[in-house]
Amino acid sequence: MKKVFDPTFGRAVISSPLGVLFQLTLFCLLLIFLSYFRSSNITYFFLARNLFLAWVPLIFAVIWANRLRYGSLKIWKTVVLFCLWLLFFPNAPYLITDLVHLNNRFNPAIWADTLQLFSCAFTGLILGIYSLHIVHRSLSSRMNSMSSWSIIVASLVLSGFGIYLGRVQRWNSWDLFTNPIALLVDSVEQFTNPQALKMTLSFSVLLFITYFMLKTIIRHERIGR
Repeated sequence: MKKVFDPTFGRAVISSPLGVLFQLTLFCLLLIFLSYFRSSNITYFFLARNLFLAWVPLIFAVIWANRLRYGSLKIWKTVVLFCLWLLFFPNAPYLITDLVHLNNRFNPAIWADTLQLFSCAFTGLILGIYSLHIVHRSLSSRMNSMSSWSIIVASLVLSGFGIYLGRVQRWNSWDLFTNPIALLVDSVEQFTNPQALKMTLSFSVLLFITYFMLKTIIRHERIGR
């Protein structure tokens, strides 16, 4: 009798990067719902929405990489997919800023809230870094190392600025389509804002160090084999 399900394939899916990230996301969602059942408070439901948005850039990165791998992709489609990834990329590391919602005043379950917020922030960071890795790998297959790294570094700086716009100025990625003029005007005005510069630099450096650490680990693992 023909097997309906191949257990080897199932294990491969579960242990794949996307499978592991999906499990981590499910863990975060479980913590969010447990928090609701514990307190009957929907305060942290926004984390579920932010987790969904953190998956968006990874989805665009995977689509782009697969299209490049299994067939030719016209230049304009390449540019569109990259721009869509870059537009939504800040939504992933943005989850780090949700730690500002941690409040220990009159909260006996502060440990649970800490675990919940940190898990979501960690998941968002890893989702973003993995999507960055996929994009970098796709860029490296079409250009030299210096050019691809230049694009990656520029993307991280723009992402740091995007995190600032989201947390402080309360702009969203889709506002580029629904309210582009106001978003662009406000973005230009923030160029001289000291807080914007500090947050942009801080998050850009954090993302670069985290990504560079990942690349270093991968390189050493390959050399050690």
